[in-house]
Amino acid sequence: MPHQLLLPGLPPPPPLPPECRAAREALRNYPKVPGHILSHYAKQLGTSGELLFDSVMMRLGERSIPCAEHEAFDRILWLPQALVRVQIKTRHVMTHDSYVFDIKKGYRGGPTGTKSYNRSDFDILALIVLPESVIKFTAEWQNFHRIRMSEIQDLRKRPGASFTQTLASMGLAEATRSGPPEPV
Repeated sequence: MPHQLLLPGLPPPPPLPPECRAAREALRNYPKVPGHILSHYAKQLGTSGELLFDSVMMRLGERSIPCAEHEAFDRILWLPQALVRVQIKTRHVMTHDSYVFDIKKGYRGGPTGTKSYNRSDFDILALIVLPESVIKFTAEWQNFHRIRMSEIQDLRKRPGASFTQTLASMGLAEATRSGPPEPV
């Protein structure tokens, strides 16, 4: 099997550490992996959702700034009119005909468990269905959100539509228009 030649003076890469080999093996058939695997690699899969968010924002021409883990939001969007705090939630498994999002901070297996967000903790939600590589944006304040399987095709076809609608619902419709803002 041909391999790319190493650059002169650079040593070959070190062997993968055991934890990386274990992740590669455990997640090879994602999303068709047992729940305990999803739980064990929750942090890694959550990061994958955040990177999908960053990718979509780049494709929409938006500026996304990662935030420290202790914040109640994951990203700040730097829009022309405002800074918008985004909480990103990622799901992997469908329940009946939907992906259901329980909007809590923390995680069940963590030392402090889960707790509710305060309304002032973030401005919008980015609900990510990782197996389908789609995002639905919302500013609706609810403890649970749902993305039905019937919505997936439209979210894939028009990745910025729910983003534009969400910003409009917040009075930021101008933020997604091209060109200079219209005079008031």
